[in-house]
Amino acid sequence: MDTLINLGEEWPPFLANDHLRNLVFSVLLVGTLIVIRTIANRIVTPRLGSAEERRRWLSGSRNTLALLVFLGLAAVWANAIHSFLLSVVALAAAMVIATKELILCLSGSAVRAIGSSYSLGDRIEWGAVRGDVIDISLLTTTLLEVGPGHDFHMPTGRSIIVPNSKLLDTPVFNESKIGRYVVHTLRIPLELSPELDLARAEKAALDSIHEVCREFLEPAHDWMESLEHTHNFIHSPSADPRVYLRVADPRCIEMLLRFPSPIRRQGRTEQEILRHFLQNYLPGAGQLGASLPLVPKPPQPS
Repeated sequence: MDTLINLGEEWPPFLANDHLRNLVFSVLLVGTLIVIRTIANRIVTPRLGSAEERRRWLSGSRNTLALLVFLGLAAVWANAIHSFLLSVVALAAAMVIATKELILCLSGSAVRAIGSSYSLGDRIEWGAVRGDVIDISLLTTTLLEVGPGHDFHMPTGRSIIVPNSKLLDTPVFNESKIGRYVVHTLRIPLELSPELDLARAEKAALDSIHEVCREFLEPAHDWMESLEHTHNFIHSPSADPRVYLRVADPRCIEMLLRFPSPIRRQGRTEQEILRHFLQNYLPGAGQLGASLPLVPKPPQPS
């Protein structure tokens, strides 16, 4: 087609427009091919002996005509098709850039649905936010905040709307995934001093856990064992109360109390254990002005 255009001949004024010229060539091409097929059919068909051979010839000539028309039109309109495809690609790229965040949110929603990351009612920790899932849409997830901070489990009354695109780069911790019970940890820092009776502190901590959790220790133990079958856990969490020690700094030691708790009762259970421990280990802790051997506050800068 470009060869015909660049032959150096003057086109008639009405063929100066590229699209009009392509249209004329398209009509001439289709008409010529139809005429050739018609002449070929009139020459060949009478010479075929059976009706089956004539049907086969007519079907083959029709398909050949369609293929030649498609290739011929593609050659005639090649420049126009190229320009159109470039415009489509540029428009698609602009739309992708303009709707990048929406696409990421939809992708995150697909990841959540495929991976079953969380559902309505679950308590999750998502980056710097933590709360109960109260609404899920294609673009966002709404949480009822639980806190304040990481160490408290009380609803604050504030709602947090998180775009689902965060699922693509931020891990989600689901506290409700395994069902009725979770294993919770309480940290109690104690000052390292000659007065510290570590054995008595550990015993008081274990006694406090057994006292507060006695109603659900056995059900929690059975539930954790059942996770190996219902959730295909390789090793299910242990529901046995434990006390671990950790040296936080040279001046204090932390007791890590590990205990089972029903879902959504971690905060209440933690507070009951802490109060019970203080009453057992420090009988005067409930009196105003009692001296507690906990970690002293760092000195304030002058």
